[in-house]
Amino acid sequence: MGQTRRGRCGYLIAASAVAATVLSPAGCGGPPEPPPLPPAAVEVETPVRRDVTLYYRYTGNLRSVSEVEVRARVGGTLEAMHFEPSTRVEAGAKLFTIETEPYDIGVRAAEAAVKTAEAAVELATLERNQVQEAFDQQAANERELQKFITALRTAEAEKLAADAALDDARLQRTYADVTSPIAGRVGREQVDVGTLVGVSEPTLLTTVVQMDPIHVYFDVSSTIVEEYLNRGLTGRVREEAERDDVPPPTVEVARGSDPPGTFPFVGTLDFVEPTVDTGTATLEVRGVLPNDEAKLFPGLFVRARVPYDTIADAVLVREDALGTDLSGKFVLVVGEGDVVEQRAVTLGDRTEDGLVVVTEGLSGDERYVTVGTQHARPGEAVTIRGGQGPGEETSGGGGGA
Repeated sequence: MGQTRRGRCGYLIAASAVAATVLSPAGCGGPPEPPPLPPAAVEVETPVRRDVTLYYRYTGNLRSVSEVEVRARVGGTLEAMHFEPSTRVEAGAKLFTIETEPYDIGVRAAEAAVKTAEAAVELATLERNQVQEAFDQQAANERELQKFITALRTAEAEKLAADAALDDARLQRTYADVTSPIAGRVGREQVDVGTLVGVSEPTLLTTVVQMDPIHVYFDVSSTIVEEYLNRGLTGRVREEAERDDVPPPTVEVARGSDPPGTFPFVGTLDFVEPTVDTGTATLEVRGVLPNDEAKLFPGLFVRARVPYDTIADAVLVREDALGTDLSGKFVLVVGEGDVVEQRAVTLGDRTEDGLVVVTEGLSGDERYVTVGTQHARPGEAVTIRGGQGPGEETSGGGGGA
C-alpha cells in the first residue's frame, strides 16, 4: 500500500511538471499571437443620380368651393321632400315643395289684372285717336286732346304695373318649388314635411355642398414668402402663369391614411391672400383639386407640398448608410483595394424614398457601405458581398424646406 501511494504521488508530480512546462512562457518570446481577423463583410452601392424636385411642405385643411344653405323664400306648409339625404343632386334639382295653391291663385289673379290693364289701354288708345282726329279737324281743342293723351299714358303705366305684378306672382310660385342652386351633395332635411315654413323668417331647409372640385388651404411662413418674392414671384399665380405662358404652380395633397411619401391628389394654386397675417406671420394660400371620386371631404386635415426648385443630376445616398461624428455627417467609401475611407458629406433635402441629397463630398461614382457599417473601419480592407450596383431609381421628389 505504501508503494502504491508513492507511485501515485510520483505520477501527480510528473503530471504537474508537464503542465507547468506547457503553460510556462516559451522561452522569452511570450504567448503566441492570435490569428488575424478576416476583413469585415459589407454590402456597397453607388449613389443614385437623378433630377430631384424640392418641395415646401405644409399642413392644410380642405374646404368646399361652395356650401349653400337652402332656405324657404316664401311662406307656407312644407308639402313634400324630393331627395335622399347625403346624395348628389344637380343644379336646379327640386328638393322641396311648399304648398303651391296660394301662389297659383296669385298668378291667376295677376293674369286677370294684366288683361284688365290691356283692355284699359285699348280703350284709352281708341279715345285718344278719336279726339286726335277731331283736333285735326279743329273740332276739339288742345286741352281735350291732352286729357285723353294723359289717360292713355296712365293706362299704359297701369299695364306695366300689372305686368310686373304678374312677374312677381310667377316668381313667388317658382319659390314654392325649392330647388338646389348648385350641384353637390345634399345634407339632411332640417324640417319635417307638414311644418309651416318661411313665414316669420327664411327657414333653413337643408344644405348643399359642392364636392368637386375642392379647395385646400394652408399657411405659408413669411420667410418662404420672402423667398418667393426674391425669385421674382408676387403671389399673383394666375397672372404670372399667363405672363410666362406656363401652367399655374401645382400643389400635391395626401390624407392621413395615405402611405408616407405618396401625394395622390394633384391640383393647382389659384389664390394667395394679399396680406401677411401680422399675428401669425403667415400668408394663407389656396389650391384647387379635382375630386370626381369624392375621396376628399371638406374639413379634413391633409399634408400638402408645393414644388419650388429642381436639382439636376443630383447625387443621392441611402439615409440609413449615413454616420455622424463630431465633425458632422459622413459615409464609408470603399476605394482601391477595397479599403474603407470615412468621407465627410454635406447633405441637402431628404427624398420620399429614404434617400438624401449629397451636395458636397461625393461625385456619384464612389462605392459606399450600405450594410455592415458597424464592422467596417476606416483604413482597413473589407470583403464586399452581394456585388450591388447603383441604387434603384424610384419615383418621388425631394424634401421640403
